[in-house]
Amino acid sequence: MKRVAFVVVGLALVAGVIVLRDTGGSDSGLPVAPPAPTKLKPYVAEQVLVPSPQGRPATPANVVARAGHHKIQLTWTGDASAYEVRWGDKVKLVTRPGTQLNGLENGRPQKIDIRAVDPFGQRSQPARTEATPNADNAPYTFVDRFDSSDEPDLQRWRLSKRTDCARATSGDEDDHDRLVISSSCGTRAVTLRSRTPFVRGDDESRLVIETDAPGTGGKLLLDLVPGPVSVQGEPVPPNTIRATISTDNSGNSIVELVPNGTALKPVPAALPGVTVRWELVLTPAGVQVVRDGDVLATSPFVPQWREATALVGVAALAGDRIRAGVDLIGYRTAKADAPLAGPTPQVRVDGPASASATPIADVTAGQLRIALIPSRESEPVTAVKVNGIQVPLRPAIEGTPWKPGAEYPAVADLPKEAFTDNLNVQLVTQERIQVTHTDVELTGPKKEPLRRPGTPLVEAKPTLADPIPEVLDAGGQPIENGAAFSRGRVVLEVRVDALDVAVAGLAGFEIRLDGNHIATVPTTADGPAAAGRWRISLNTGAMTAGAHAIEVKAFSTDSEVSPETGYVPFLLKP
Repeated sequence: MKRVAFVVVGLALVAGVIVLRDTGGSDSGLPVAPPAPTKLKPYVAEQVLVPSPQGRPATPANVVARAGHHKIQLTWTGDASAYEVRWGDKVKLVTRPGTQLNGLENGRPQKIDIRAVDPFGQRSQPARTEATPNADNAPYTFVDRFDSSDEPDLQRWRLSKRTDCARATSGDEDDHDRLVISSSCGTRAVTLRSRTPFVRGDDESRLVIETDAPGTGGKLLLDLVPGPVSVQGEPVPPNTIRATISTDNSGNSIVELVPNGTALKPVPAALPGVTVRWELVLTPAGVQVVRDGDVLATSPFVPQWREATALVGVAALAGDRIRAGVDLIGYRTAKADAPLAGPTPQVRVDGPASASATPIADVTAGQLRIALIPSRESEPVTAVKVNGIQVPLRPAIEGTPWKPGAEYPAVADLPKEAFTDNLNVQLVTQERIQVTHTDVELTGPKKEPLRRPGTPLVEAKPTLADPIPEVLDAGGQPIENGAAFSRGRVVLEVRVDALDVAVAGLAGFEIRLDGNHIATVPTTADGPAAAGRWRISLNTGAMTAGAHAIEVKAFSTDSEVSPETGYVPFLLKP
């Protein structure tokens, strides 16, 4: 093995891992790198030992298929690193013993093969099952199944977002008959607001949502707010019911219920991309959070209000991107209808006035909804100017605190001069106030078609899972963080795993030590692998003392999928 000096300037060496993403080329005029390989040849340098395929994995067992509206949910048992699921002319790779097939035709039988896949791409014999998707005709007083090609219906829904970082649209690919909420807004909630009031019945009332949210590293928020609120901020408004379901990057979930909620049992482990039915149930004795028929949390809170605004929100816990599929939102309540909606004006806040403001015909009423965050202790803002006309501004819910750093939802009834396609809004205050959201509700006697086709902001296309390298001692055990290894035999462990709806096929990975290519491990014995763990033995006896680095670069069998790179530094003793 060659001796290579590795110079580190200003870098603290720890037993950590840096994952780098290859983002593709640019138009800089620099030489363009050749395309990433989709098939790898095995290679092993001297003093390096790599693992090889062993026996084939066992066939998945105990397969259960549950048919639903345009979908089939699948679960099975097995301990493989990944699984291949085939139906019709389609195939996908998953890393957990369960998945959901979307975009299916109701009434058409589906034959499904499930194979275990080991880290080298070896396949098991298939486990076979059949199921037939069926239409959902369950009764609701209000329901939307989002299976049109141009969702959502803006007569029924509004999407609230703080910047142009999110969309609610019909899905792409297999999600074409469901609503997809996609966001790159980070940890800020993106909220779908129902324009149909949630009106409590005399006995039991339910808000129902069927969704695959929260995804890994995300959260789902369900609010019932007794007032004209469009956002889900902090603190929770007075007399509001909020259920929050959070799932970490390992797939562990917790549920929280306010006010005064108590969790009764753990949330079952989430399967990526599999729809769950969540319900907020209001009874004469209090509130329940129900998951697939199982009560997970309760509260003794009995609201005094009869009518509320229903809000459904998603947000990321880590990172900045999230994609949530929604199959259904419905009420089992007293009957209510959404008010007829007019066009949605553009709103400018404390900026240059729009050059034009064209009146909108047949509007009978209008309301500005706005969310404010004060920067310091002050008196609440009580007025705004809209198109030059000053009008009162009031809290959307009485009792909402006005305090620094807290979001304060407020509303103003619009004068007729504001029934225009552009609204210029000015806060009547000398204080420094952050405006986090605005939207306008215009109502009128005419019902106009309000559907706009669009595409999700976050694509459904599978990506490679990140390779995570770790250097272990000769016995395969980790050492103290930042400690140096004795020269001799060390073990490099490479892990590839992801809690994604589907992952791209793994062609294999290359290993470089201090920039020198020392091994290539293909993973396509019977077809691409998707995940796994590999241990590579390295002899460092001839290497210099001090800092060294290992780079592991994973490649996909799909030429359109970018490689992923993991990097780990380590130290050798003199």
